[in-house]
Order: sequence, then structure tokens, then C-alpha cells
Amino acid sequence: MPKAEIITDLRAARARFLRAIEGLSEAQMYQAGAVGFWSVKDVLAHLVSWEAELITALARLDSYRQRPPHIVEIDDIDEWNAQQYHINAPRPLESVQADFHNVHKQLIQAIEALDDRTLDDNRLFAWMEGEPLSYLIAENAIWHEEEHAEDILRWRAEQGL
Repeated sequence: MPKAEIITDLRAARARFLRAIEGLSEAQMYQAGAVGFWSVKDVLAHLVSWEAELITALARLDSYRQRPPHIVEIDDIDEWNAQQYHINAPRPLESVQADFHNVHKQLIQAIEALDDRTLDDNRLFAWMEGEPLSYLIAENAIWHEEEHAEDILRWRAEQGL
């Protein structure tokens, strides 16, 4: 997928996610149950954790020619998510929201710094197992935000929010 398309899709996924949480009060953002037992605030922190890992991988691609970045080596996703939840649960909503917006900007900058070949060549990184780097971005940012936007919209409908 070309860089311009990745960035367009990333911005569109973010816009859909923001529409999914639009109008929620602070109390509603803290309300458990939006995704499993997570609140919307917890979902924001969850997305920040994954996108920060993605940024780290993209920023250090030269060191990952032979070995995979951490984001690819996470074996037990549920365990990693639980660890990130426990790290972020005590954080205030305002801090999580600031990170949510800042990490998105940093991710776009990291993608903009790459050329289309780096993003599209499915032979460049053996650890991608035949997929291009753009797939890693789509999976951990674009599709991830879309998935949780749908979860939140479903929760809002169930709660009458």
C-alpha cells in the first residue's frame, strides 16, 4: 500500500474512532464495559500502547533487518494487553487523551519518513513473513482503531449513550 494511502486510511480510521467517542462525558469515558471490562479511557490507552510499539519499530527499521521488532515478537497478546492495562489504569483521562493524540501525530511522521518501497516490498523484512510493512501498520493502527470504534459504538447502543 503506498504511503499516501496508508496515511489517508490512518486518518480516516482515527476520524471514525473519534466519532465513536464523540459526546461522551468524562464519567462515561471511565465507565467499565466498553470493551470487555475496559472503559473507553482504557481502550484509548490500549491503542496508544500498540501504536507506540509500532512507532518504535518504524523508527528503528535499520536495526530490524535481520531480527524482528518487539511488536512482532509479542507471543501472548492477551498477557501483553493485561500488562499495558495495569500500567495505564491509574493514569488520568487527560494524560491518556494527550498521548492518544500525540502518538497519532508521531505515527504519521514515522510513516512520512519512509519511502514507498520500504512500505510495499514484501521481501524487505523476512520477519513480516511475506507481508509488506504496510500490513503491520494497517493491522496495529488502522484496523485496530476501526475494530475498537465498532466495539464502542456497539457498547454505546447497548447503553443508550
